[in-house]
Amino acid sequence: MNLQAIFRKSVLRAGTLTLCLSLAIGLFQPTKTEAFSLGQLGGSILSTAAQQQKVRESLDYYENDGRNELFEELKKSDGVNSDSYLNEELGRIMGNLASAIAKTDSSITDKPYNYFINPKTEFNAYCSLGHNVSVNTGVFSLLDNDEDKIAAVVAHELVHGQKKHPINGAKKRLTVEFVQKVAGAQMNGGGKLAVDVVATNVKAVGVTKPNEWEADNVAYGYLTAAGYNPGAPAAVWQRVIDKMGQGGAKGLFDDLLNPSTHPGEKERRDNYAKKLTEYSNNKVAVNAATGEISINGKPFMKPAAVANMSGLERSYLVAGNLAAAYHSNQSLEQASNDNGIIRLGGFSIVQPCGADAAADELVQVLNAIK
Repeated sequence: MNLQAIFRKSVLRAGTLTLCLSLAIGLFQPTKTEAFSLGQLGGSILSTAAQQQKVRESLDYYENDGRNELFEELKKSDGVNSDSYLNEELGRIMGNLASAIAKTDSSITDKPYNYFINPKTEFNAYCSLGHNVSVNTGVFSLLDNDEDKIAAVVAHELVHGQKKHPINGAKKRLTVEFVQKVAGAQMNGGGKLAVDVVATNVKAVGVTKPNEWEADNVAYGYLTAAGYNPGAPAAVWQRVIDKMGQGGAKGLFDDLLNPSTHPGEKERRDNYAKKLTEYSNNKVAVNAATGEISINGKPFMKPAAVANMSGLERSYLVAGNLAAAYHSNQSLEQASNDNGIIRLGGFSIVQPCGADAAADELVQVLNAIK
């Protein structure tokens, strides 16, 4: 099956609708030699302090007035996947998340995000200077093109942008040693670091654990406010855990395996699972060892594996649907079987597959413990 067909494969969405992923901050590296260097501009030798100031001014420029210039260079350097189906999906996700963020942070309307899909097959995405976001094609393929899960990845990147992680992280690296490393970097005629230098380096690995934890925690609010499945982020990390356990999958996640910059995948999953429970008003929980979903401390179901989803990944999605129902209304009407789909309080909870308990049986259990 070709890649495009994989993208379009339909997977039953268990949600009403997921790491994390690398923040793009790194050290600048020398590029081709031009008329000016960082250490020498217009024939005059710059002091270390002056060099630092020039770099800071360059970063501020690409964070603000020059952000569209940087965006075009990022597309040029990374390449663009123009698949209309995927781009429509990403556009929908960006619109939903931007609207949710704007309810509490109006700054997003002053600097709306630029975004594109690049053709890289690794599971990754980044937010660069100037609210410029790119999502790897590998995110769509690994997550079976599931909008809820992809939205969880994107929400994480938008937190990086809203919290100014890229620009703040870059400026923290403006030490004397840093300046010496980039002494041969290209400057343009206006005395700024050239856009290709910035585009090449601002998406390099350089994320900190505090940045990642903040992005995970804040993103959960963005995601749920936008109406996506509250269990999707935990499901994303369960998918990563499952794939990492398969031979030949390590190359997909290299940037996620650095313990100095990224929390562990199980830590992230469990953090999101805890948030799922809290979101449900502490009524819904998933046992990470068995996959059993409980409501009010009583067992509801243990979803079976289906298609590309493990039973545990599916548990987080089903539990997310339940969490949305209980978050909305703690006094819910009776659950029902609607042509094989279990519904509760207007929410679609789960469509049992062949290896699950029957829909009527699950309805009875749910009504007895809800």
